[in-house]
Amino acid sequence: MTIASLFEGFDRVITLGPEGTFSDQAAALVALGKREIRYTSTLPQVALAVVQDPLALGVIPVENSSSGIVGPAQDSLVENPVVILAEIQILVTYGLLSQVPLEEVESFYCHQVAFDQIMTFTAKHLPQAKVIFSDSNMDSAERFAQLPLGSKTAAVVPKLLAAQDPRFAPYLKAEGLEDYQNNCTRFLVFKKRPEEYQPDFSRKKTSLLIEMHEDRHSLLFEILREFHVFGINLCRLESRPSKVHAWQYRFFIDFYNSPKTQFCLDQFREAKISFQLLGSYDSLT
Repeated sequence: MTIASLFEGFDRVITLGPEGTFSDQAAALVALGKREIRYTSTLPQVALAVVQDPLALGVIPVENSSSGIVGPAQDSLVENPVVILAEIQILVTYGLLSQVPLEEVESFYCHQVAFDQIMTFTAKHLPQAKVIFSDSNMDSAERFAQLPLGSKTAAVVPKLLAAQDPRFAPYLKAEGLEDYQNNCTRFLVFKKRPEEYQPDFSRKKTSLLIEMHEDRHSLLFEILREFHVFGINLCRLESRPSKVHAWQYRFFIDFYNSPKTQFCLDQFREAKISFQLLGSYDSLT
């Protein structure tokens, strides 16, 4: 199935703003130049907006290859009636804007998510500098653009923006700040969940939520055993607070579909293991 056919019938794409972020880059791959892109100020607002608009698609970052899960985004997929349609992977690389040499930088603007991915660089090259957390990577860039001449405050921004925007290119002092090469962020594309949702297990992956309604030994083992019995390969397992009781958790599981996917889920039901299907989908990149 092509991107064009998968997203046919949708008029809008909603993602975390502002324009120019990595989320905007992922949304542009979905919009294909023919759908309006609308921006929210927080991640949870994306799913809330999609639920109110059946002609809209949501695009949110859920996981980074070095810093891990994006908790608020992951939670929003289960706290709202939505279903995953596709995943997109974006290569994420950063540049440092500064008017002064690195050793003279006293502070720098940086989004929290970006900071988690460049901690080795900042510890080595900016140990003296104070981090000022911004609302987004673009917020960091705009704050830098407003600094007076000679300022000793720097900014961490997407490398592509730093290299291509004439306001910033002369101040690009370092690039490739990320701790690991091939630093990628995984985005999920989703829509409002229809009343009768039928997953397509011919797709590459399925994501599901396992709810732990009781605290007893070996429950996680029982879940993993079923995947083993049916020869199903897991590609992600994460725990998150249930937000119902303190120290109670739920599990997010991604796995590669197989001809035995339905049999495995039927066995979960038979064993009274509570789960919610979040979507079956392909990777578009």
